[in-house]
Amino acid sequence: MQDLLLYLLLGAVTCTIGAVPLGLVNLSVVDEAVNTTVRKSMAIAFGAAFIEILFALAALFAGAALDNTLSGSLVVKGFVFAILLLAGLWFLLKKNKPIQIKNGLQSYAFVKGAFLNLISIQVLLFWMIAITILSVRNILPDSKGQVILFISGVWLAKIMVLRAYAILAKRVLAKSKTISKQINLIIGIILILAAIFQLLRFGV
Repeated sequence: MQDLLLYLLLGAVTCTIGAVPLGLVNLSVVDEAVNTTVRKSMAIAFGAAFIEILFALAALFAGAALDNTLSGSLVVKGFVFAILLLAGLWFLLKKNKPIQIKNGLQSYAFVKGAFLNLISIQVLLFWMIAITILSVRNILPDSKGQVILFISGVWLAKIMVLRAYAILAKRVLAKSKTISKQINLIIGIILILAAIFQLLRFGV
């Protein structure tokens, strides 16, 4: 029983390490929470968590092949830079006004979350690195039950981290009208800085 709980915790801790740093999904959840409600922003989180599970499984079962294909590719590095830059520019140009989302459009938010995480290739790269480290330490899940618990931990952690971002943003911005009015500018600047960081890091 302890071993099973270990893999649930292992998946949760690993995912938390990768999910806490600001990224495209986190900032989109923040934007949605500020403009609508925390509950509605969770539709984006659920979509992102679904892709997170796929990334974790891909790294578990095809990590070596994916690493050889992606880690040294200038195309991938350029793609990461372009996505962050374009997203940053989009937020800078976006008008800061509340978005009214009807209940029938929650599926759109789910797809949006899935798509944003899917194009965040750096998330897949994180999982390949994380799985490699776990493999070196000989603590990778290797049975069906262990894998299920591992990815359950991944899902729970992704949802919890994104919910924490949404709640924190909602509370902070509710107390500061100045920051609330400039939220798109702030998110845009953060994403552009992240794009520049990726450019310097990868040496594109």
